[in-house]
Amino acid sequence: MSLQSDVTTWRDYFDEYNIDTNNPDYLGTIKAVNGNVYSGAASYQPGTYSPYPFYTYTGQGIDHTDDALGGSKYVIQSSAGFTWTTTDSNGNGKYEYNTSGTLNSLTLGTAPEADHGAAPSAAYLTTFDGSSPLITVTGFNTAVDYVAHNSFGVADGNAAIAVTGTFASILSNAAYIDSSSLNAAIIYDLTFDNTNTQAFEYVLDKYLESKGSDITDSYAQIQTALAGSGVSITYYDQASSASGVTTTAVAQAETTHELLHAA
Repeated sequence: MSLQSDVTTWRDYFDEYNIDTNNPDYLGTIKAVNGNVYSGAASYQPGTYSPYPFYTYTGQGIDHTDDALGGSKYVIQSSAGFTWTTTDSNGNGKYEYNTSGTLNSLTLGTAPEADHGAAPSAAYLTTFDGSSPLITVTGFNTAVDYVAHNSFGVADGNAAIAVTGTFASILSNAAYIDSSSLNAAIIYDLTFDNTNTQAFEYVLDKYLESKGSDITDSYAQIQTALAGSGVSITYYDQASSASGVTTTAVAQAETTHELLHAA
């Protein structure tokens, strides 16, 4: 087992029902800094193309024809709040994605069987299926800032990157975007999942390479490489009681069975 194989398995279970069709129902659910929870198109502020500033952004890929097939889920959390604004400053029909704040953690797992919506309901905002595995990345913002600077030559994860070359290849719907921060690319790719390599995969791979590891390495190798870096990537055999993200999970260095399975 490796981080890459688990991420690939997670992606296979994520796009269960045409997430990449640009249907606003699949835009996910946020817990906004104003304390409210918004889902789908309602997560965007009225009259804008920008989501409400948020603490939590989450989405899932349930099969809505047969929910027994399960589906993957992601949760991104920002401890101090995260703001994303979308503009078309030159009126050419292409957007600029501007962000502020940090994406402190990323969690990948399986959606709970009780939640079958196109976007997670408020009651299950950060809940995962308790019998299925989980991956957590803490200190994710450290990895994002490093890759933004060292791979794309900008200051940090909120600096604008022109949509060309490698960056275009890891950004969903790149033809509609003039520039984007790496943070925005990560969220946008998780939402629509229509690139060969998602932005978060690219970030993890490049950061691991900087530490002498690789996304194709085992978790034991990754843990060793990341020691003292402020970034950790942990595999959990079970999400356990699934009341939150990782509070009751039991960490496993590595297992021999797949990351995710049908619920």
